[in-house]
Amino acid sequence: MLEALKSLTWADYIYAAIMAFVLMRLITNVGKLIRMRHVPYAQEEAAREFDRKMMIQNCATLFPEATIHFRGRVFQKGMQVRITTLQKRIIEGELIGKNDKGLLCVIAGPHIIAHEIDKIEDMVEMPPYMERH
Repeated sequence: MLEALKSLTWADYIYAAIMAFVLMRLITNVGKLIRMRHVPYAQEEAAREFDRKMMIQNCATLFPEATIHFRGRVFQKGMQVRITTLQKRIIEGELIGKNDKGLLCVIAGPHIIAHEIDKIEDMVEMPPYMERH
């Protein structure tokens, strides 16, 4: 067997090394694909929920004012509100806060929306979710 190895050229050794590298990469990539396919859905959902909570905390930091005065009415952080914009779009969600630049932050379902207070036509408090449905 030793004589068979001595009869190989340098090109054979280089070819064997390249083939070993390619096969190793192929096997590791297939392994990664198999692991990615078997990630439980609950873990993905938990990661998304964690990211969402982190984004909400960031919004609370960026929009620190908890009390919003809008056309004689007072709104507090955490209230459910219905906002009608000048473009007649309706945003329903939980009020997060306001910043010193006149932006208002609302969580509307899966979305976090920041909107200029100057471009809001109307804002009303909505009853809690259980009373609406």
